[in-house]
Amino acid sequence: MRRRRRTAWAAGLAAMIGVLAGAARADFDPEAWRTWREIKVAEGAAGEHARFVLDADVWDGAAGPGLHDLRVLCDENDDIGYAVYAPEKPPVRVEKREARVFNAAKRAAEASELTLDLGENPGVTNRITLRTPDTDFRCGVVVEGSDDGTTWKTLRDDGAIFAFRGDVEKRFTTVSFPDAKVRYLRVVAAAPPGGKPIDLDGAEVFEEVEGEKDRLPLLVERPQKSRTDTTVGGESWYTLDLGAKHLPVSKIEVVTADEDFSRPVRIDVGDDLKMPAQAGGGHIFRYRTTRYREERLAVEFPEAFGRYVRVRITNGDDPPPTLSRIVAYGRPRYVFFPFQTGRRYRLFYGNPGARPARYDYADVFERIGRSAAIEARLGDPQANPRFIATKTAAPPHPWIVRNQWVLYAALGVAVVGLIVVAVRALRQPPPEEDAGG
Repeated sequence: MRRRRRTAWAAGLAAMIGVLAGAARADFDPEAWRTWREIKVAEGAAGEHARFVLDADVWDGAAGPGLHDLRVLCDENDDIGYAVYAPEKPPVRVEKREARVFNAAKRAAEASELTLDLGENPGVTNRITLRTPDTDFRCGVVVEGSDDGTTWKTLRDDGAIFAFRGDVEKRFTTVSFPDAKVRYLRVVAAAPPGGKPIDLDGAEVFEEVEGEKDRLPLLVERPQKSRTDTTVGGESWYTLDLGAKHLPVSKIEVVTADEDFSRPVRIDVGDDLKMPAQAGGGHIFRYRTTRYREERLAVEFPEAFGRYVRVRITNGDDPPPTLSRIVAYGRPRYVFFPFQTGRRYRLFYGNPGARPARYDYADVFERIGRSAAIEARLGDPQANPRFIATKTAAPPHPWIVRNQWVLYAALGVAVVGLIVVAVRALRQPPPEEDAGG
């Protein structure tokens, strides 16, 4: 009888270990995920890691922009770790150069002139920001450099600066030019059309160096399903339907043949066509004359997620711009995962009840060479035949999620208990056989 009780206790402890171990793992249940995709690699490909990019179908079918319901399966039921990676803009190092105003003057009614002395052994410069008290102007700018203050070479001859006051004052007084290592910089700002030369009372000079770029593209174009143009008050509204929910968007660029314009822009993004949320804004402009050329036709803004992108351009008293195309861009998402040749891999998604998974691979991923990962691709979406619409993977209690150490501690205690029971069972002498039996 005692032996049977010990055996039952041992079996119970083993079952407890299984339950605790299962609770500590991710919550994948094949009946709770709606869609799966085959992850394909080229035949003969070999390596320790692989990657694939998420397409519009994954974004549209996933539970949300956080992608918390993605699961990567190896073979049939092995839920393995993965990491989602979004390429980042390389860091930009900006160093300000000491510069003394050497000369500030007016060339009659034609232009303003400012000369700067960067001192002996000057560093490299490639950007200058002009200071002026004027608030309503548009000027062409020429930047020149010299080593001796006598002989000058043109660094840029088609720059432009402007400022105007409307509902909000807008200023653009920075001019970039190719890297130069010269002692003297001279800026010549042409008088605005029909106006007097502006006052230049100083400038700041910089060297801007962009960090090493990621080999993966920083932005990808978001194809459009349709575009709708409307006029609301003094604004032109251009609504882009990207065809899938949750898509990340962080930049728009307009394509137009219009010349000589400057317009404020607001960007709205969301999955609800009637109520997209404001994502950001900026200014688009183009100035092209025989004397200068400057344009900015793109607006970048903090990353937002949605199917619809609405571009709102304020026209004031001017006619609406003629935009032949509006392009939306967003940062792609790559999924990296550990890879072994000869095994089958699939991506599952489409479970709003899934909890965000936690994998050790996320830490490993930070230390691998991403460029060495094998390139994979996703097969066509497949409806999961085991999916049950009324079933969702029950997430663990929030307290357990925050205190998973309790699970592992209980698991350790159970293991120790099982060992003690096993040792006692081995030490217990077997019962004597009944001699009269």
